[in-house]
Amino acid sequence: MRREKLQKFWCGNNVNKAAEFFKDNYSLSEKELIEQANLVCDNTFVFREHWEMERTNQPVTFNGNVEWDCIPSGDPEWTFALNRHTCFVNLAKAWNCTKNEKYAEKFMELAKDWMERVPLTEESKQNTWRSIEAGIRCENWLKSMMLFADCGQIPESFWDEFERILFLHGEYLMSVNGVFHRLSNWGILQNHGLLLAGIYFENNDWIKEAVKRLEEELYVQIFEDGTQWEQSPMYHGEVLHCSIDSIEHMKRFGIQIPAQMSKKVENMLYALAMWCKPNGNIPCQSDSDDIDAGDLLVHGACFYNDGILKFLSDTRFREENIWNLGIEDYLLYEKIEALAPKETSYALADSGNYMLRSGFDKDADYLRFHNGCMGSGHGHGDLLHIDLFSHGEDILIDTGRYTYVDSKIRRDFKSPSAHNTICVDDEEFSVCANSWGYEKMAQPIKGEYRFTEMADFVSGAHLGYIEKGIFLSRKVVYIKPSIYVIMDECYGSGTHRYMQNWHFSGDGNIIPDEKQVTFEGKKGNAKFFFLHGQIALSKKEWSAEYNSLKPCNHVSVSMEETGSTSMITVISTGEKGDNQDVIVEEIPVSLEKSGKILTDKQAEAIRIKINEEEYVVVFLHEEIISEVDLIFAGGYSSYGKVLLFSNKNPRGICLQY
Repeated sequence: MRREKLQKFWCGNNVNKAAEFFKDNYSLSEKELIEQANLVCDNTFVFREHWEMERTNQPVTFNGNVEWDCIPSGDPEWTFALNRHTCFVNLAKAWNCTKNEKYAEKFMELAKDWMERVPLTEESKQNTWRSIEAGIRCENWLKSMMLFADCGQIPESFWDEFERILFLHGEYLMSVNGVFHRLSNWGILQNHGLLLAGIYFENNDWIKEAVKRLEEELYVQIFEDGTQWEQSPMYHGEVLHCSIDSIEHMKRFGIQIPAQMSKKVENMLYALAMWCKPNGNIPCQSDSDDIDAGDLLVHGACFYNDGILKFLSDTRFREENIWNLGIEDYLLYEKIEALAPKETSYALADSGNYMLRSGFDKDADYLRFHNGCMGSGHGHGDLLHIDLFSHGEDILIDTGRYTYVDSKIRRDFKSPSAHNTICVDDEEFSVCANSWGYEKMAQPIKGEYRFTEMADFVSGAHLGYIEKGIFLSRKVVYIKPSIYVIMDECYGSGTHRYMQNWHFSGDGNIIPDEKQVTFEGKKGNAKFFFLHGQIALSKKEWSAEYNSLKPCNHVSVSMEETGSTSMITVISTGEKGDNQDVIVEEIPVSLEKSGKILTDKQAEAIRIKINEEEYVVVFLHEEIISEVDLIFAGGYSSYGKVLLFSNKNPRGICLQY
């Protein structure tokens, strides 16, 4: 009876085929899996799973019993990771790949020990029995049961006790549901577990309540653009996994899926796909790690029979998918026709995330601009921040998160100066109070965006320095496929010091040359022209994953000005070794009919020359046209506040009116 119930879960209808497929197609992952399982057999724990929320690098070994409430290095996230029991799933997968009895023996040993020594109490609800861990354990315990279902070495008496404690999880999760859970990722992660437990125990009350909660949580947490409100691509992915796994099992077990719930999940898939860099990884925005998200897009392609999602998943069935979906979904995935999206650039306007792309190939250019809501404690002070990826590698980076321990380094990584944005008078526009709270949060002002065949445009502003009488705005013009013009407008009075921060990947070299720097990477390069301010280079650190630090290059551009002012940055990307001559110069702006020359506080223009191509970009800082006249610069004229001309398109295009 137990075996029959488990057959509809994940790859349970044919675990042996899934294991054989995994071994035949993912040999490196199999090697890593066995190494991880062998460490667990030695009572050594290091958390390196693909979607592990808080990865670790230093193994922790217990000579006797596992200390389930142990907090190594003062970080309780280690304790939480231990008590999610991903190690149970690793042992079960290793047993399926090898049939080595030691993995089943270790699974029983650890599970018995935990069930005997980690009771549910008011105290344990703060560490080993947090509701989020209880929800995640429901998934991992049921997966372990499914993967060990054919293991005759494990007696029925063990499974009876395992089921009894699993049932306790369901009862506990039914009792936990507050305002916090409706808005936090916790709610969806724990109620996904409640749903799975309800399905397994055929408890209709649990199922009904779980579906009700999940639908409500998705309604509240997911913006219309598909973004999970916490502004972290990683937690977006965690919520998406639990959401699509929920509707997957509802479909398999004949439970009606609310239409709104399914639509929210579909929107989340597309938001995640647009967030991903050309290499398929999510950016380190807010509390996120730089990891591949293709497995979720594969699941979406299979569930919705969606050719665009297959294309965006890089048409590769991932190792997680074979365990989570099974061989039948692999065969289905292979039959889906991959379809390229019609548009390359994308606006997640509700959350203030904008992705500008030259295409979807791995060497494509990708610029991410963020100017949206904070997103609670997982959000960072990153208003007006941009990332840049080109020719297969990061150029401008988000410096990541590193740790959740309340410390200077945690607050530093969350601060505006750790992002590629602009600060005033050496003060942060958003200020951390502690690891999870802010004592000051800047109000974002969403701007306009326009995507055209020739160029894309996005803009935003914020009120972080309004008490100083300063209004900051950033406008980005992307001239396809490889030129970026960034205009930082600083409106105000008095004398102030303005500083741009630019964080470059440590995998490349920075070569300074007066008013410009060149980033030289492994496959590409990028030239940065800073038209205003003084350049300074330094070394900093960034975190591509939790608990890991790497060096990165930092460039600051600063100036002291009185009254309203601006800072202009031009970026040109290219292949390594492509030493094309790029010339950037400021040119005057006037009114064509009257001939009046406009001041820099009124308008600015630049001319960019690359080989035989010429571009002129015009920015108006003020409302200029009070009588009928046209804006004139570099031999071109038209009307608008942001204009782009070229020698191939002398009529130009208006990107902002």
